[in-house]
Amino acid sequence: MNVEYLNPFIKSTVNALSTMACLEPSRGNPYLRKTGQKIECDISGTIGVAGEASGSVTVSFSESVARKIVENMLGIQVDSLNDDVKDAVGEIANMIAGGAKGELSEKGYSFKIALPVVCIGKDHYTEYPKDIPCVVIPFSVEEGAFYVEICLKVDDNGK
Repeated sequence: MNVEYLNPFIKSTVNALSTMACLEPSRGNPYLRKTGQKIECDISGTIGVAGEASGSVTVSFSESVARKIVENMLGIQVDSLNDDVKDAVGEIANMIAGGAKGELSEKGYSFKIALPVVCIGKDHYTEYPKDIPCVVIPFSVEEGAFYVEICLKVDDNGK
């Protein structure tokens, strides 16, 4: 996958977390997710992508990171993965995908994003089509790690 497609997601992730949750995530080294490889997480939000780019974008958090995001966003103490956390994870996923979509649109790519789907459960697993590469971008904040998985097949249309 071309780094031209990854950078908007990285930028959008940092922007969403710093703006909405007052967190400054540090980025680790991106890597290709292998078939069957699991990301350790407790909650994730997935956004489907269709058009010149097709696939999905998933952001996955540990419970401690997800709770900290909600505490910072809403100014309330959270002690479980409740509806507020679920809504916030969906909104963060939407902001990441939407921000990246805007930047990629400026480069001439046209695609649509779906509504977020949020999954809760210790070490749940998201399956991706085998013909679409999945790049994992690890991030960390003081409360722990989180991951953005970008699984996109891009129709370059000669670009």
